[in-house]
Amino acid sequence: MDNGPDPSLFGQIFNEQGALLAFFGALGGLVRSATIKTGVIEGIRVTFIGSAMAFGVGVLSPFLVRPWVGELPEGMHSALGTLCAGAFIVGLVGVTLVERFLAGRKLVEDDA
Repeated sequence: MDNGPDPSLFGQIFNEQGALLAFFGALGGLVRSATIKTGVIEGIRVTFIGSAMAFGVGVLSPFLVRPWVGELPEGMHSALGTLCAGAFIVGLVGVTLVERFLAGRKLVEDDA
């Protein structure tokens, strides 16, 4: 007997849309890894960070990438294709942003 969708919080967070966002974020991380020719371990790290950032940002990705892609037409912010493209860009750029943030913190700690 099927009671419909899972009402639990875990089921709502880790749904098909979240899996797609994580997948396209991982693809963005893989593209970055292949572009800068990293090793296997570094490639796995970059892929994981891209996937985790895209999953964590989720449906906010079209708003975060707006400076690079411009305004989207009305109703496109919630389209699955737009979300997946945004997740790819977040996965591609997110690792660099995290590395820059950590490098900046390390400089501040070294100066102190």
